[in-house]
Amino acid sequence: MKKTQVVFGGVALLLIGAIGLWATYSVLQWFQSLNASVAAALTTASIGLIGLWYAQWQSKSRDIAESHRASKIEVYKVFFDLVEKFQTNEVGEINDENIPEWLKTDFQKLNRGLLLWASPGVITAYLNFRTVASSGGNILSAVDAMYREIRKDLGNSNYQLKPGDLIRIGLKDPNELK
Repeated sequence: MKKTQVVFGGVALLLIGAIGLWATYSVLQWFQSLNASVAAALTTASIGLIGLWYAQWQSKSRDIAESHRASKIEVYKVFFDLVEKFQTNEVGEINDENIPEWLKTDFQKLNRGLLLWASPGVITAYLNFRTVASSGGNILSAVDAMYREIRKDLGNSNYQLKPGDLIRIGLKDPNELK
């Protein structure tokens, strides 16, 4: 079945490519048959129209991203608050039998918010964080990776930051993490 799909997909791609080449050749032939001043005017108008469409698309994308920003910050604040509570040991010792109701509620709110507002990178980092936390791995590096993805999603640069720099901010002794 898969081999048939691959063959069919390849044939369809070749057919689309051939139609595209034929259409391009036909348009170029028609374009060469035009008066030079008409061809120049059509070229200028086409480039202007494409530029206008691109500018409108960029503006619309920026407006959408800006409208989502407040919701993203609210969701990410829940994650930051949870991490801070664990760092300051407000949560105490937790096992499967004694999970506080507020902690369950906060994680449910975080999960819902991430589903709606987080970028794919943040979701991947969060899933990795949960895997590391449940397996007893290096939670601090997983939190740091999550912080990096959150910053990236909000449009901040991580260019000069080294791994672990963001998690060091919340530690009493930043040199504690090597």
